[in-house]
Amino acid sequence: MTDFAGDTTTELERKARALQWVAVVETLGYAALLACMLAGSTVGVRLVGSVHGMIFLAFAAMVVMIAHDMQWSWTYVALVVVTGPIGAVLVYERIRRHGVPTGPARAPMVSR
Repeated sequence: MTDFAGDTTTELERKARALQWVAVVETLGYAALLACMLAGSTVGVRLVGSVHGMIFLAFAAMVVMIAHDMQWSWTYVALVVVTGPIGAVLVYERIRRHGVPTGPARAPMVSR
């Protein structure tokens, strides 16, 4: 495909980089929501809260979709999604420190 002709990164690296950006935006969105709450701005909370909610849903979906390829456990995924902005910081740092796995992905978990 000609879109990434000169790019040497893998698809997983590009997905991980996008997830890092969404993690940063999610954390900043939560900080903005918290600022509106502390300021007592009802309109601000409604506006920023709805935008933050959409960003959080995008973040959660991205984490779930990339988890298998990144070789993350479902316990880690649940922790990240439940903790919200703290989870976004955890994801950002984990990708920054460990990068993407170079070996083959684990076999999918099958329940019997």
